[in-house]
Amino acid sequence: MKNKNEKPKSTIIKDAMALFLITLISALALSFVYETTKEPISIMQRDAKLEAYQQVYREAASVTEDVELMKLASETDLESLDASFKNVTIDEISQALDSNNDFIGYVMTVTTKGYKNMTLAIGYSMDGTVQGMETLTMKESPGLGTKASNPEFKNLFADKKVDKFEVTKTKATADNQIDVISGATYTTKGVVNGINAGIVFLKEYAADFGGGANE
Repeated sequence: MKNKNEKPKSTIIKDAMALFLITLISALALSFVYETTKEPISIMQRDAKLEAYQQVYREAASVTEDVELMKLASETDLESLDASFKNVTIDEISQALDSNNDFIGYVMTVTTKGYKNMTLAIGYSMDGTVQGMETLTMKESPGLGTKASNPEFKNLFADKKVDKFEVTKTKATADNQIDVISGATYTTKGVVNGINAGIVFLKEYAADFGGGANE
C-alpha cells in the first residue's frame, strides 16, 4: 500500500533541484563577495603593515624586501640558535632605506607565541639599536596579555642598543631588561623571544653585522 506521506518522485526531484540551485547560488555569491573584497582587504593589510614599519623605524623613508635573507630565514631552524626561539618564525625581512635611498638597517616581522600567536614588527639599525616594536596581530587575554600592545610596554624596546633582551620580575635596572607584564608572563616572554630571534638571526646571517648574507 502506498504511504500517504510519501512524496511522488517528481516532487523529490524538484526539491533536490531547488536545493542544488540554492546551494549553487550561495556558493557563487560567496565567491563573488570574496573576489570583490580580497583586494581591498589586501590593501588594508599592506597599509597597516607599512604604517607599523614607519612606527618601528621612523628614519626609514622606504623599505625593500631582502630576498637573500628571507631565503636564509625560511631555511634556518631558529631553535638551533637558541632554545627559546622554538615557537618563533621570521615572516619578512626588509632593508630600511633613508630619504637618499641609503641602507640604514632592517625592518622585520616575526610571529611568536605567548598564550596564542602574535605577529610583531621590529626595526633594527646598523649600530645594533632596536628602533622600535609594534604589534601587528594580538589575540592575548584582554586586560592582561593585550597590554603588550600598549605604548607603555612597546616603548620599553625603543632606542635600546642590546644583543638580547631578558624578562625580569623585579624592577628593570639595565637597558636589556624588560619588566614582566603583571599577570601576563607568557605574553611578555613571547614578545621578548620574538624580538631576540630577529636580532640574533641578523647578527648571525646579515653581512652588515658580521654574518654571511650579502657578502
